[in-house]
Amino acid sequence: MMRGLVIGAMLGVASMAPSEGQAQPFLRGPALGAASNFGQSWQPEAVRAGSDIGIANFRDEIIWNHVEQLDGTDRFGSMRETYPQMLEARGASMILLGYTGHPGWDGGLMPLSDLGQAAFARYHARMIARFPLIDALEIGNEYNSHGFAESQGWPDDLDARAAAYVRLLKTTAEAVHAERPGLPILGGAAHSVPVAWAEAVMKAGGAAHMDAFVLHPYTSEPEQFARQVAVLRRVPGLEDMPIAVTEFGTLDAGGAPGYLMRMYCQMALSGVTQAIWYPFSPRGDGLAPLVGPDGEITGVGATYALIQTHLEGEGVQDAAPDAFTYACRFGQDALVIWGAPRAVSLAPGLRALDPLGRPVDSPALDRETPLLILGPDPRLGSNVTLARQDVVADSFDLFSPDGGGDVFVRRQGQAMPLQPRPGQDRDGVPWTPYLGFEQDGSVRVGPGWAVPSAWGPEDPLEIVHRYTAPADQSVDVEISVEPSSASEDGITIAMERGGVELSRLHLVRAQRLGARDVALKAGETLDIVLGPNVNSAGDHTRLRITLRSVE
Repeated sequence: MMRGLVIGAMLGVASMAPSEGQAQPFLRGPALGAASNFGQSWQPEAVRAGSDIGIANFRDEIIWNHVEQLDGTDRFGSMRETYPQMLEARGASMILLGYTGHPGWDGGLMPLSDLGQAAFARYHARMIARFPLIDALEIGNEYNSHGFAESQGWPDDLDARAAAYVRLLKTTAEAVHAERPGLPILGGAAHSVPVAWAEAVMKAGGAAHMDAFVLHPYTSEPEQFARQVAVLRRVPGLEDMPIAVTEFGTLDAGGAPGYLMRMYCQMALSGVTQAIWYPFSPRGDGLAPLVGPDGEITGVGATYALIQTHLEGEGVQDAAPDAFTYACRFGQDALVIWGAPRAVSLAPGLRALDPLGRPVDSPALDRETPLLILGPDPRLGSNVTLARQDVVADSFDLFSPDGGGDVFVRRQGQAMPLQPRPGQDRDGVPWTPYLGFEQDGSVRVGPGWAVPSAWGPEDPLEIVHRYTAPADQSVDVEISVEPSSASEDGITIAMERGGVELSRLHLVRAQRLGARDVALKAGETLDIVLGPNVNSAGDHTRLRITLRSVE
């Protein structure tokens, strides 16, 4: 029986997380820090406020062309050059970021020549020697971006750019270690989780000159980060290398506390050793800061302090009970959990907090706002009980960058497989792992989005998401769909049950649709077909479907 319009999509089941209790002693809550801007402007009121909630690890630069004069001498003329002394007096530490050029070499651009790179290396070695609070050096900042290559005159070709970067990495690491042997070197300089860039850096020999690989996962949802890092871990040289997330943040100030806690959980499970929130204080780019313009602690700043108190440095285990719930158990007395909505019951002695640290009297799971459950041994199935899980499929939660037979391309009735793609493998594609199609590079599928194509008005390349009922069942279908505003003529979505089309719609704008009580027999398929209308120009579509069992 089917009631109402059915539009939906199911993606193949992702690999399940390790069960709670599986030992993972090498995973710990990463060290927290904040990306500051003291190299541009000293902010004593922000530093004082940050100290109140324990922010004592900063990532910042001592700008090369501010300090080194054209005659080769160093001059420390203002607080923006000497601020490390002020931080050290407060007991703080610092990751030094080196990524800008100097007018004395390579026309002021980031040096590509051997002489310019050697000068860059000597300068940062001097800063390491001068300021003992520096406990790591990060070399480069998002050098995988085409914008960097274009503005700085570096090769646009990814392999050539990676080779130039590794030359800089090697030269600088050697100079710094001559001053301070063993100082950790953070390399990689990557925006997003671009596996193709990582492959190029490793192929050029980068692993020999870094102690951690840097990511700035701005384009990753927290729930997808660990899956993307799992793909990155297959790159030779990165199997066991620590990962340093030296920038992450969000434009959504209201959602920032929940985002930080969700991301912290998933970073901990991914072997991230440092988690540096961007920014410490307002930078004029709209990202939510830890400390506000008047020195006040923001909501996400309160979450930072909460994590520091209860989670930082604690051993962590993946405690997710199913594919639609995300959970991390930290140490012996903390559980972070969120996911598909359902009630949560706590045994006496346990308490639930929201990401701001406020008590939650009637705890329930939410997709955006995690719970922090504190108390003795907060273990799912014993003293933390979840209500029945009614979600049976979700296109976002079940997305796997490894693909599978449950999501494929269809042309003229023929099913053809999608293939895993590393991210940044060519121009115009995501900088995170996704699924592509060998015969047509414009076809792509990722978590929460898909792009169909067409080889003519009557020859669409449709993306099919298939759900196969494991037993006789009825489901409710929920869908959020949003064709890009760049789409020339919209998209189509159809549902087929057992190969028979049940519904088809043409959509040109965002809509929320669904159906109730869709009956499926054991082994019966529910195919959701996303296609172009007449042409596929601009047909990137945001898409999320949830199926819930009907009792």
